[in-house]
Amino acid sequence: MTNTAIGWTPELFAQYWAAPDPAPLPGFVTDDVVGHWPGNQVVRGTEAYVGALEKLMALLPDIRLEVPAGAMNGEHGFVRWVMHATGKHGRFQLNGADCITVRDGRVCENYINFDSAEFARLSGHELVVS
Repeated sequence: MTNTAIGWTPELFAQYWAAPDPAPLPGFVTDDVVGHWPGNQVVRGTEAYVGALEKLMALLPDIRLEVPAGAMNGEHGFVRWVMHATGKHGRFQLNGADCITVRDGRVCENYINFDSAEFARLSGHELVVS
């Protein structure tokens, strides 16, 4: 998957999370990207943002997000997703949503929303990204 002039869209998000790979991520985010994760965890900058996603993928190597709904409203994008993964307790699903702000086609801010207690219960992992 390569970055295009069109930039970030809910469709690109769905394409990425159908077979996630952290390698192309730096091209899709701004240098000053901010990621807001559950539990008041905040990551700033490309390295920290990509690192947070790498931590999630390391915890759940088979993670996939199904995207049943997404929309753009100017520079703001919204996606509702269903996580499919295998944790310490076996296969599970978890619902969540991201609210993404895009600048010049690249993600500059992302509010990642899901029930972190339910994630821990289902996956058997605490998610610490910052």
